[in-house]
This record gives sequence, C-alpha cells and structure tokens, in this order.
Amino acid sequence: MQEYNTQLPIIKLPEYGRNVQSLVNYCKTIPDREKRNACARAIVEIMGDLYPDLAAVSGRKNILWDHLSVIANQELDIDYPCEVMQQEELSSKPAPLPNTQSPIRIRMYGKRMEGLVKYALTIEDKEKRIELFELIANQMKRNFHDTYKEASEDDKKILQDLAYYAGEEFEQEIMQIKLLDKKVLSTNNQYDPATLVVTKKKKKKK
Repeated sequence: MQEYNTQLPIIKLPEYGRNVQSLVNYCKTIPDREKRNACARAIVEIMGDLYPDLAAVSGRKNILWDHLSVIANQELDIDYPCEVMQQEELSSKPAPLPNTQSPIRIRMYGKRMEGLVKYALTIEDKEKRIELFELIANQMKRNFHDTYKEASEDDKKILQDLAYYAGEEFEQEIMQIKLLDKKVLSTNNQYDPATLVVTKKKKKKK
C-alpha cells in the first residue's frame, strides 16, 4: 500500500525535508555516544549544504545546531559544540512591539494637518489666522479628493472637519472660507502643500 506524506508524522522543520528528519530520528537511536556525535556532525553538514546562504550568516554553526536540536525535539543526547536554544526559549513569544504612532483623528487628512491647525490657533491676528485656515482647508480638500477621487464637491464637509480640529471657538470664521475648485487644486502646481504658499504664475514676456 502506498504511503502518503499526510499519513506520516509531522516534520519539525519542513524546510529541511523528511530525509533529514529521518536521519535525526535514527541518530537518536545510536547507543554509542561517539558515533552519535559523529552522526550529528554529518547531519549538520548536510543541513548546511541544503542552505549554503547560511554560510554568510554570523554564527552559522550555532543556527544549524539550534535547528538540529529543534528537529530532534531537544531529545538528542550529544556533545553540542555550542549552546543551543532550550524549549522554554523556543516556546516563549517575543514581547509585543510598542505602538510609536500617535492616533490620527481623520486619517485621510494625515497627522500633519492637525499640527498645522494647532499652529494656526496660536496666531492672534485674525486675518492671518483665517488666511492660514484657508490654506489648510484647501490642502485638506486636496487630500480628501486624492482619497475619494470620484466624490462630488463638498466644501461644507471639509470646513466642518477643519472646525472639528480647531474647536467651536473658531467655527464661525472657518465656515466663511471659500475653497478652490477641485480641478484647480489638482492642476495648480503653484500651490505648494510643503510650504502652504500659493504663488502667482509669472507672465511670459512677449
């Protein structure tokens, strides 16, 4: 009767294949310690031949001996030439990575818009503050349409979101802002979001 891999025992490290697993299983049954050590060294050499790229890795031998120990389920009684990882280390999960990103209230506008609004709130001159609010709102509108390309004009939505950033105190002056047309924003290369400056195109000399 044909034997299928699905009917065979699970391989500890499938990348090395079933033959290496069988060699390790055989090595565990050798009664003589010296012969068992020699067999283990030969298996590690075979594993190294299967993955020559490991030769470029620092501590290559340590990695292969770690893998041998894993394949043997930490049950291979030999004189390891280096310290191998224990079961506790293999089964322990690494500590979760800390989340270094601060929350973004409205993701399509990006974190940068929030920072610009906070700066605008520090400007005491009302006219200059509204001028900056207008530039921020136009950039928010551009970001909005970059995310929702087929969306219709909805300046009220943009201004409401800006007012949400700024707070109720500034809602009245924000809602009076007139925004540029979507097509103008998408084609006006003179509008520089990096510096939030709108420059006038120079007239060509005739």
